[in-house]
Amino acid sequence: MPDPIPVIKFHKRKYGDELLVDIVTLDTIRNSKTFAEVMRQSFYGLMLTTGGEGDVEVDGVPAVACKGIVACARLGDVCTITEDRGLQSLELIFERDFLLSFFSDPHFLDGIAYLSSQRTSPYLMLDEPLYNSIVGLYDSILIELHSAGKKNHHLLRAMLYQVLMLLQKAVPVEGNTVTETDRVARFRQLVDEHFLSEIGVEFYADKLCVTSNYLNRLVRQSLGKSTKQYIQNRRIEEAKRLLRYTSLPIADIAEKLNFDTSSYFVRAFAKAEGVTPLRYRENKK
Repeated sequence: MPDPIPVIKFHKRKYGDELLVDIVTLDTIRNSKTFAEVMRQSFYGLMLTTGGEGDVEVDGVPAVACKGIVACARLGDVCTITEDRGLQSLELIFERDFLLSFFSDPHFLDGIAYLSSQRTSPYLMLDEPLYNSIVGLYDSILIELHSAGKKNHHLLRAMLYQVLMLLQKAVPVEGNTVTETDRVARFRQLVDEHFLSEIGVEFYADKLCVTSNYLNRLVRQSLGKSTKQYIQNRRIEEAKRLLRYTSLPIADIAEKLNFDTSSYFVRAFAKAEGVTPLRYRENKK
């Protein structure tokens, strides 16, 4: 009896000779003749979100896919995108035989936590260094796939293996709530570490592998203020400590906290606290 869920097939001879590994974009999948809104995969897929965001499901588990999230689909998993808000991705797809022709262990893939039947979630969250490493490997695989002449299967297999091993360092995330909570917690930690030198929203968004708009939405929902306001408040809190516990001149405090000018610091402080920095210091004596 045919499967009532459309099965997306692997294009084995896309590059001429049979090759059981590929990198495809979301647009490529959508333009496929076998594309359907709900699809069962006949291969393994590691979909790395590189931009935008969207609501996705892997085997019934929903999540918000945004930059740095990897959706890990196993052979037979059912996948769908329920809402697309400019989602962009690169998906590394491969068949089991491509790896097992090299490894003597037939259960090699089952031993990888995020692909095993016992996994807690089909989603991984990459930090900036890991994201950059995985993107670099995906790019290297693409270069080899599109090189002239016969493809080097051993090189492709080695790069696929490296991707699989590196992804074991990623943080599993269980759908929307955990993903968003983890990102906000990490954002607050990053601000504590970098607020003296980094005041731009894009810096923190890049560190978290998300867009600035997405980070702003998360921070506003969780903390009740914009990302920029949160960073500014952290600088003001540090200014209050320096004013209260040190004798640093106002100009030095402004410079230390990365304000463009002393006058701008005075205005920002007065707006936040209702008094000038000098009056705040005097009141705390």
